[in-house]
Amino acid sequence: MKIIPLEEDSGIRNIIKLALVFWAAEIILIGGAWSFLPYQVPLFYSQPWGQEQLASPINLFLLPLLGLLIFFLNSLIFSFIPKDEKLIKKILMTTFLVFNFLSLVTLIQIIRLMI
Repeated sequence: MKIIPLEEDSGIRNIIKLALVFWAAEIILIGGAWSFLPYQVPLFYSQPWGQEQLASPINLFLLPLLGLLIFFLNSLIFSFIPKDEKLIKKILMTTFLVFNFLSLVTLIQIIRLMI
């Protein structure tokens, strides 16, 4: 049983590669902006406006960490799906791609507000 589904068709492989590029861009973006970030950044936008939205800059790593968790969970599910079910496999890996893209956009917005 393989956990990382890189041996599948080229469509799934390309989706995974692009999602990993977004994931790496998140890490690089946080690392590059680290020295410019204040001691609190707005991260929890679902909370009421004010102090509840603020978090330490280290909490920005939650977004790439969640992306990695989604990747491993989807890969685990991926390994149990029969080889002929390509649509379900593409949907699983596309959720990883979409999550990483949206978290990258969120990070860009947060860092753009702070710098």
